[in-house]
This record gives sequence, C-alpha cells and structure tokens, in this order.
Amino acid sequence: MKIRIYQINLERDGDRIAFQDLENLSRFQQSADINCAIYDRVYEGEVDCATLEDVFQKFNLEHPSEYMGRSLSVTDIVEVVQDPHLEPGFYFCGSIGFQRVEFDPALAQVKEQTIRVVICEPGKLSRIAEIQPGLESLQQIVGGYIEPYYGFEEEVCIICNEEGKLIGLPPNRMVYMPPEPEEMTYAELCSRFRDAERSGQHLTGHIIFAEDSFTEPYSEEARTYVVSSSNKAFQPNMGGYSIYGSALDGSDPLAHLERYMAAEHGGEGGWKIERCCLMPTERIPADIIFGTFLICDCSGSEFGSLTQKQAERYAKEFRLPERFFRTGGEIQAVPYHPGRESER
Repeated sequence: MKIRIYQINLERDGDRIAFQDLENLSRFQQSADINCAIYDRVYEGEVDCATLEDVFQKFNLEHPSEYMGRSLSVTDIVEVVQDPHLEPGFYFCGSIGFQRVEFDPALAQVKEQTIRVVICEPGKLSRIAEIQPGLESLQQIVGGYIEPYYGFEEEVCIICNEEGKLIGLPPNRMVYMPPEPEEMTYAELCSRFRDAERSGQHLTGHIIFAEDSFTEPYSEEARTYVVSSSNKAFQPNMGGYSIYGSALDGSDPLAHLERYMAAEHGGEGGWKIERCCLMPTERIPADIIFGTFLICDCSGSEFGSLTQKQAERYAKEFRLPERFFRTGGEIQAVPYHPGRESER
C-alpha cells in the first residue's frame, strides 16, 4: 500500500482542533470542513499494510525508521495513493475508525525538505526512503551516534552507528574496497579476453575512447564502454565477429563497437582508443557494518540526497541481507533472501 500522512501543525492550529473527532470541528472553528492549510505532509511511502487499521497500528507501535511524525492520532489524514483493495482518497482518523473526507493536499505544507537515501537493516531487503535531513534524523535511524564510512568512488557514504560493534548490534552487510582497474592497451585486453574464453571464464573490461573521436563533447562516462570477453570476437571457433559494448552512463546500450572502432572495422576514421581497463574479478572485503545503516550523498557541507539513479543502483547492490561465516581464517558474507526463510 502506498500512502501519505498529513498531521496538524500545532503552531498553525489557532482553533485548537488537533485530536478532535470530525463531528466536533464545528464547535472549535467556524466550519465543519477540514482546514487543509494547518496540515503538514509528514510521510510518503510504501507500507506493508492490508487495511487502514494496519496503518494505524504500524504508525503507533512500529514506526518506519525514516518516519519523523508523531504517532498516528485523531484528526490525522491518511491518503491512500495506491492499493489493490482500498479506494484511493483521503481518510480521517477518528477515535473509532477512519472516515472518507474531502481534503486538498495542495493547501498542506511539506513538513521539511526530505533527502533520498538507501536504508539497509539487518535481515531485511534494502529500500529507498525519503527522510528528514539533519543529525537527529540520522541518529534515530542508526540508533545512536553516527559515523560516516567513505568507501565509494563517487561522493556518497555510509552512515552507521559508530558503536555498532561495541554494543552488540547485529552484523548487517559486508563492504568492499573500491575496485582498482588494471590499465592496458587494446591488444593486451583482447589477449586477456581470448585466454579467459579458452579456459571457460568470462572477464569484463572498459574501453575508453578519445574525445577527438566524436564531433560532439561527451563525458568520460559516455565515452567509456563496458565490454565482456563473451563476445564472438574473443571466443575461439566462432562463425561471426562482433563486439557489443554499453556506455557506462547508460546512454548507448549494446552498441556494435567493431563497426566504429579504428582498431577494428572502423578504419582510420573510426573511434580511437584512449586506454583500456580490465576490471577485477574478485572483491576485497574492507569491513562489516553492524546495525542499520543508510547510504547518502556527501558532496556538500551536510549529508544530502542521492539521485534517483544512485538510489536505485545502491539499493540493488545492497539489496539482500547477509549471513557471516568464518572459514579458513577468513570471514565470508553469504547473501540470502529473507522472504524465503519462512518457506523452509
């Protein structure tokens, strides 16, 4: 169920109608209509609830970690945005159940600007969430004093509980050192690819094309193509010759590179290669994060919002929770799907 929650801002509640039932509104104000302008939108997101009563229970007993409003109470408005069983609309929370009402969300205010983050909890799938900015919000999510962990190539970081290991929080996810690509020529890359395919392995590399290969300016990400050794050009005894590659920024998926590359069929007027990189096949563990953590932007003076693409990428990378085992003197992280545990 996708919902939004609206609560009366007590500072704008001049008639003191907060926590009053619907039928009592006319006693405190000039009209029985709901004054939308005194409401703030305090939550928007997906919740695992089948009914509005489930929503009431969740936002009283088990708040989502990113929820910063007060417990759901009388006069609060729950907007059902999308649900297979409930009709979309606005529902007034009364002392006994919910009642469908007219409500104009355009007149309400958003409590504070939110930031987009990825939240990872032990034993649960990762999720994208909108949370309130600021230290208090971050501390509430991780359950204590925060510690940033900078382990990414771009300006994002993990925010975790700085005492997670000391106070016995459960292990959550393994984090790894940023990969160090091995630079080489195109001829060396082809040779490594062919050796890998002959031994039944697959490797992944990057081919970065020179800026002057194009009539328009492109970023390095747009000029960098991800290529696999599984292409026909690198496999022995293939009937065809093809090299498919996809631009790193997603702008040019599955391009027939052999047609454009000067080093292949593109000839003298083709795309010139600036350099090539072979990506490492194994990740090197750096640390284990204990307790709930979140991933956010760290490019400014304060922790900020991920882009939608970043959020989707990190939610996918950290999607599954992990169990940890010690084997051969090393700790191994094994991902698992929490929804399948009950099926065993």
